[in-house]
Amino acid sequence: MNWFHEARRPEGRRAILVPDVIRVALLVIGIGCLAYYGFSLVEAGLYDLVQGYRLDSLLQDPSAWGAKGRIAAATRSTVKTSGLVGRIEIPRIGLSAIVAEGIEESTLRKAVGHLPETPFPGEPGNVALAGHRETHFRKLGDVRSRDRIQLKTPDGIFQYRVESAVVAKPTETDKLRPGSVPSITLITCYPFNFIGRAPERFVVRAVQVYPGMTPAP
Repeated sequence: MNWFHEARRPEGRRAILVPDVIRVALLVIGIGCLAYYGFSLVEAGLYDLVQGYRLDSLLQDPSAWGAKGRIAAATRSTVKTSGLVGRIEIPRIGLSAIVAEGIEESTLRKAVGHLPETPFPGEPGNVALAGHRETHFRKLGDVRSRDRIQLKTPDGIFQYRVESAVVAKPTETDKLRPGSVPSITLITCYPFNFIGRAPERFVVRAVQVYPGMTPAP
């Protein structure tokens, strides 16, 4: 059968070519995708603005950092009320994004997500963060060894130094294991320009360079 034949309609109605129908359908789908992408950008921007203001307000009161001597107490409290963990920044590559609790799609659409089973900054172990390669972590592929990573949380500001950046399989969960010193692991899908569900992961590992939090700027 020739799929590009003229589709006959009942008498009195205008004939429509099948390719025209396909073009209209593709146009509608394209407009829908653009609308969804635009909505996602607006949602992420508003979320960043609101949570960024909340974080900056909390950081204005250093006396509250490490409240009552409990490690990550302020961060855990904020997570319960608003989902805010903090803000991650990698100055050399211009990466800056709000970090929220959880890695559900609704969270990753508007922020970098903190893996709930891993510690919070300031606690012993390996903090793990995940982000989409098309949005918040799209610049992560430009990271280099010894780049500085800064993580601002309600408990203070934590500094890390990049030690490695590797490509791994999704099953290689050993990348999340804690080392001998407090660390942070950043995870995104790979390759960065892959269309569809990417088969691998890009994993950045960094170690904390100070024993604790550093003063706010």
